[in-house]
Amino acid sequence: MKKASLILGSAILSIGACAVFIWLSVALGISAHFPSPGGEDDFSQRAAYFLFGVCPAFLLLGAWIGYTGFGHMRRWFAMWVGVVVGAVVVLAAAASLRGQIENLSEDGAANRAVLLFYGAWVASSTFGAVVARSLSPK
Repeated sequence: MKKASLILGSAILSIGACAVFIWLSVALGISAHFPSPGGEDDFSQRAAYFLFGVCPAFLLLGAWIGYTGFGHMRRWFAMWVGVVVGAVVVLAAAASLRGQIENLSEDGAANRAVLLFYGAWVASSTFGAVVARSLSPK
C-alpha cells in the first residue's frame, strides 16, 4: 500500500511540477515565445501536444520515479533534482534560441519548434532522472 501511494503521489507531483515549470518560465519572462501565425489552430494543436504528449509523459516519469525510489528517499529526491535540472537545461537552450524562435513565420515551422521543445523537455528531464538514479547511492 505504501509503494502504491508513493507511485501515485510521485505521478501527481510530476504533473504539478510540469505546471509549475511552465508558470515560472512565463512569470519570470524567461520562456521563448513561439509565434502562432495560424491563430486558434496553432493554439489547439499545441494544447493537444501538451495535454496528450507532455502531461502523460511526465505522469509516467513521476510514476517511474516513485516506483524506483520506493524505500530509497535519497534516490527519489535525487531523481527529482535530475528532472528539474533537465527542464532547466531545455529552458536555457530555448531562451538562448529566442531570437530564431520568435522569427519563425510559417505555421508548420512554429508548431514543429513547439513539438521539438516539448520532446526535448521530456527527454532531458527523463535523462536527468536516469543519470541521478545511476549516481545515487542505493
